[in-house]
Formats: sequence, structure tokens, C-alpha cells
Amino acid sequence: MQDLNTTAIVVTYNSAACITDCLTALREAGAEVRIVDNASSDDTVTLVTERFPDLTLVANAVNVGFAAAVNQALAGVTTDTVLLLNPDCVLSAGTARGLVTTIRTQPLVGVTGPRLLGPDGRSVISAHPFESLLTVLASRFGGSLLPVGLRRLLCGNLRRLAYDACREGGLPVCVDWLSGACLAVRTSLLQRLGGLDEGYFMYYEDEELCWQARQAGAKVLFLPALQATHIGGASSSADPTQVWPHLYRSMLRYFALHHPGSYLLVRTAVLLRALLGVGWALVRSPLRPAAASARARAWVRIARVAATARTPLFQGRQSCAF
Repeated sequence: MQDLNTTAIVVTYNSAACITDCLTALREAGAEVRIVDNASSDDTVTLVTERFPDLTLVANAVNVGFAAAVNQALAGVTTDTVLLLNPDCVLSAGTARGLVTTIRTQPLVGVTGPRLLGPDGRSVISAHPFESLLTVLASRFGGSLLPVGLRRLLCGNLRRLAYDACREGGLPVCVDWLSGACLAVRTSLLQRLGGLDEGYFMYYEDEELCWQARQAGAKVLFLPALQATHIGGASSSADPTQVWPHLYRSMLRYFALHHPGSYLLVRTAVLLRALLGVGWALVRSPLRPAAASARARAWVRIARVAATARTPLFQGRQSCAF
């Protein structure tokens, strides 16, 4: 096993079902691995301790969120690159080496990411343009209600080009942002940015990272010739009442920071979507009462987030000093 001379950071939360393949692959790739567990209630900590005693593990007593956990692991990193990897993502040694070598040999590149494949081998969309009011309305709120052709038209040429690269592979391409399921980042850049923005408890921290990287003059490079397998959602609670509110709060924070002119419209759209979600869940409740009840409670919480959010709450980057 050749030393990859990079530090892989994996944040876990109830990840016992998937973490073994992820850590095995990283160890075989020769990476230094740091795991931060966010107060899992399953056997994640025990499994890592028993099967991977050579890897660094920090077990938090409370769930501090993804960004804060990554920043914990960043403290004291001495390698020139960092791999950020979800516990349900598996990458080969060749992919890991390709991601970090690209950063080392191209000084203007700050972030790289591979083509992601689902467990069925199909491409997962992982390269995106930065979100706007229109893309949010089309993707988050249109969903299956809008025909695919119309959604593609509304999302514009940049998104179509990024999606085509994800599906078809090909040469490296600069993009706005990449999925945080599997990223390589230049350590000096990440430390200069103050780590990940801890104002995002969950979701949008990858888009925020790429936004900040590009603002700092670094390129975000998608490498579709390299591949990693991503199961998706394996570390998230199955309960939408716990997950969905974080998604929409992070969305509102992102728009408050970077698109303040659209913030009130997005906030209004989230509130309307939540009210529609509650109504639709109640309509479906006789068919699937337990699932419908959970969805209704989730949308109520999202409505509360949208109704009580104020722009000042989202202003200012919450960074970490190294």
C-alpha cells in the first residue's frame, strides 16, 4: 500500500450499516483517516473502534452538525490536501490519487470531485451551477409536477452542461459547485477560509465551500473520468421531521448570504410549499397514516422555520480558527 499523503475526514451519524466499506477503501488507498462521530445512537462508534483501531476517532457527546465536525478533524492536519467523504461513499485508490494529484499539479485548482455512481451503477448528479431563485423554484418546488423538459429549460444552459458531464463523463470541466459526498480540497485554501461554515448544521455546506473557494480565486474542477460510489442518505435520519427542516433552513441561510434580493421571495416560496405539503400529507393520511403524519409534522416545522426566520440570523460566516 502506497502512502497517499492526504487526510480523509469522515463524519458519521448512525452510519454502522455503511461505514465499513468506506473506511476499508480509504485505508487501502493509504490515506490518513479521521472520523468524527456526531453522537450516533447505533453501533457506529463500537464498530469503528473494534474494526479500525488504527484510525483516529473522535466521538462527540452531542450532534454538532456536519460542518463543525469537519472543522474538528481539520485541527492539526499537516497534509497538503484533505478528502471530505460521506460514510456511505466508497472510492478506489486510483480515484483518491487522481483527486489529490490534480490539486497538487494545478496550482489554480482548489477543489476537485469525481463522477458519483449510485449503488445501481447509474450516474448521480453531483456537479451544479450555483442556485438562484429560478432553479430553486424549478428543482425544489416543481419536482415531479413539472415535465423534465420544462425543468431543464428553466434551469438554464449551465445546469444542463453540468448534468450532461455527470451522465456522460469526459474531460475535466470547471463547475460552480460539487456534491460534498466526495471532495478533495487544498488544505491551505480550506484553512484560509476558516474551514466549513458552521452556520450550516446540515446541507448546503458544500455549495457554500465552493462559493467561498471561487471567491478566493480557486477553481472547482469536476473530474468525470474518476468515479466513486455513493449510496446516498445513509447517515440521515429516516424521519423527515429531523432532516427536512435543516435542508430548508440551510437554503434560507444560503440565499440570505449570497442572494439577499431573492431572500424574501425564497422565504415566501418555502412557506407556501410547506403549507401545501401539510395539506397534501393530510389528504394522503388515510392511505399511509404513519408516513403522512411524519411528513405533515415535517412541513409544519419547515413552515415555522420560514415564518420565524429573519435575515440577520443568517448574516455573517461562522468559521473556525486553526
